[in-house]
Parts: sequence; structure tokens; C-alpha cells
Amino acid sequence: MSVFVKNPSEINAALETAFQFGTKILLQSYISGMEVHVGILDEKPLGAIEIKSKGAFYDYDAKYVPGMSEHIFPAPLPSDVYQHVLDLALEAHQALGCSGYSRVDLLIDSEMKPYVLEVNTLPGMTETSLMPEMARECGIDFDALVEKILNTAHTEHEDSSCRSK
Repeated sequence: MSVFVKNPSEINAALETAFQFGTKILLQSYISGMEVHVGILDEKPLGAIEIKSKGAFYDYDAKYVPGMSEHIFPAPLPSDVYQHVLDLALEAHQALGCSGYSRVDLLIDSEMKPYVLEVNTLPGMTETSLMPEMARECGIDFDALVEKILNTAHTEHEDSSCRSK
């Protein structure tokens, strides 16, 4: 559950609400800006796509209901910022030990400073998902994308497989 505090007078009520769900809560600053996602495939960025939700946030409906968000590829950023976003996304992917593919979600503030929100190690592969859309824009159709993902998959520990002994 998310609670957004717009002014200091709302903090106590927000904390009370949050603590109803457990003894540990996460507080973070709200970053207003452009939402950008970067697809990583075979250790290379596919590119950055901007997401414009029709609602207040990029929520479930914006993600899965066709027409509830607009996707702009490539993201309309100055070329130096665009390259920095791609580099930062690849760094995040590698820092977490990811391999093969992932999708890195970022926010770009009004001063063009990028913030990594998360690295999605199993990005969606539905009709409205971003990874297939970015791949398609790069000339990689869905079947080829799946094949590339499978070709990059590997097992680090063969002994951990589920086979009978």
C-alpha cells in the first residue's frame, strides 16, 4: 500500500495508516519526473522508453489495459542524458548480478537527473509489456526475443537441478 504525503501536516496520519500493516515501514522522497524504462538484452541496452500514464500513476490499469498509457520510444531526452540513462541502467543490471535480460525503471527529474527505481529481473512478456515493445522497435520480433532470452539463459550450478539421484 502506498500513502502519498503532500504537506507536513499529513505525515502523522500517513504514519498511523502505514503502521496498521506492520511494525516496519519504508519512507521515501517523492520524485516528480519522467518515467523511463530501459530494456537490457544480452548485456546491452535496447533503448529507453518513456511511459505516460493516463492516470495519476503507472498502476495496474496503466500497465495492462490497452490505451491507459502512452509509450514513447526512444524516450525524448537530450542525447547525453539518454546515453547516461542507458549506461546507468546497464550498471544497475550488472551491479545486481543480472544476466541475459532485465528491465530497469528510472525517473528523470526536472534537472535531467536520473534515479533508478528498480531492476525487474522478469519483465512482463504480454501484449502490452514494455520489453517486447522495445525489442520490436529495435527490429527484434517476439519469437526472436524469446529465442535470444533462452540463448542467454545459463545455469551457474548444474548440481542444483531437480533431477532424481
